Amino acid sequence: MKNVPNIRIESYFALDVDLAAHFREWPEFVSGSGYQVELKSEAGDSVSISQQRENETGNAFVLLTASGETRLFQRALGLAVSLLLAGSDQLVIHRSGLI
Repeated sequence: MKNVPNIRIESYFALDVDLAAHFREWPEFVSGSGYQVELKSEAGDSVSISQQRENETGNAFVLLTASGETRLFQRALGLAVSLLLAGSDQLVIHRSGLI
């Protein structure tokens, strides 16, 4: 088992936030649009951000998965939380565990 963090961010998502537009200026930006973002550092660390829906309820959440708890992961999590808070009055953040 690798020490790979999965961070789940729940919100009302009443206001769309174009995460990719803000990450696009990062040198680690690979691709993305809207809530979908792929980042990769020169050292090979990667971060993936995506909006997903629960099967049972259909509730949306943002999932941030990284190759490890690296500086890139910490920076990406910080910016994602900051941007999502700007469009919501409440975020719930869960560490989903290791994969």
